[in-house]
Amino acid sequence: MREPLHVLIKRLTELPGPCGHEQAVAAFLRARWAEAGAEVSTTPIGNVVGRIPGDGPRLMVQAHMDEMSLTVRTITEDGFVHLGPGVRGPGVGILPEAVNRTAHILTADGPVEGVFARATGHLRSAAGGRLDGGITSFDEVFVDLALPDRRSVLDKGVHIGSPVIYRAETRLMGDHLIGKAFDDRLGLALMTALAERLAGTSPTREIVLVATVQEENGAVGAASLRHDLGSFQEAIALEVGPAGDFPGMPADAREIALGHGPVVVHSDTATHYDPGLTRALLELAGREGIPVQHAAFASFGTDGAQLTMQGIPTVLLTVPTRYTHSPYETVHLDDVSTALDLLVAACTR
Repeated sequence: MREPLHVLIKRLTELPGPCGHEQAVAAFLRARWAEAGAEVSTTPIGNVVGRIPGDGPRLMVQAHMDEMSLTVRTITEDGFVHLGPGVRGPGVGILPEAVNRTAHILTADGPVEGVFARATGHLRSAAGGRLDGGITSFDEVFVDLALPDRRSVLDKGVHIGSPVIYRAETRLMGDHLIGKAFDDRLGLALMTALAERLAGTSPTREIVLVATVQEENGAVGAASLRHDLGSFQEAIALEVGPAGDFPGMPADAREIALGHGPVVVHSDTATHYDPGLTRALLELAGREGIPVQHAAFASFGTDGAQLTMQGIPTVLLTVPTRYTHSPYETVHLDDVSTALDLLVAACTR
């Protein structure tokens, strides 16, 4: 008996998988996809591939394994760890949401636990610092490992360049699921559930599941897929879709809301998705009675743009998600299950 989808998501999201260090997630997928009968392999740069034989066009279903992360920049003589970006871009990334949460610094011997910290309001005031809680630079946040000095930190296996993530439990709150790394472990969960649904059947496509590395670093893992795997007639990229259905958001951001179905994305900052495939997916959703939302996202990009640049016609299907890139990303379970129904229908149409 297959486990509930929310349990599968919990297993995936609680695994560590910072950008460039996705090994734990990859091992999980290799095992689960093989159990479902897929032919599993790994590309030279670490992308995980699961082939499900079928009759018809060659279809790639793709999502990425990495999560938002930081990097050890310096270690002070008194044992505090200063941070730098772990993904592409100059901004402070996940730091505002990470402050006062548990930090995991990954080492060869496992995670070292600490806390993302900054000076309290009392001390910021005494030092003439900002009182509004804003974080404007990496120098304002550090990791406290409760160790006395630099040597003690080094002895734990922490070094310059060690990846840093926040630890967060994935939990149910009513019909909502809350946790870290839904971007893009939701896509991986959908792919895994798809493989399990299709086990023992004869799909109308040759389906190739692809879990990529380093999407958050500029779609690095997806850049080699055509070279490693050959040509495809079509691709479905899976992602989270930023939902703005909460206070303080303008009307256009509130267009995407939880509980109203998966989101078919027409375009984003990086590309316009294949109009023919997009129309076909929307028509399929209509025939299957699956509610969908439409989006044209700004300040957003996916591996789907890289697939398009490699000559693979691509459609983007997303699950609406609140508070992306935070330790409390939030989805509605109905949106996840209907996204799976639509994905199964697309692979068996």
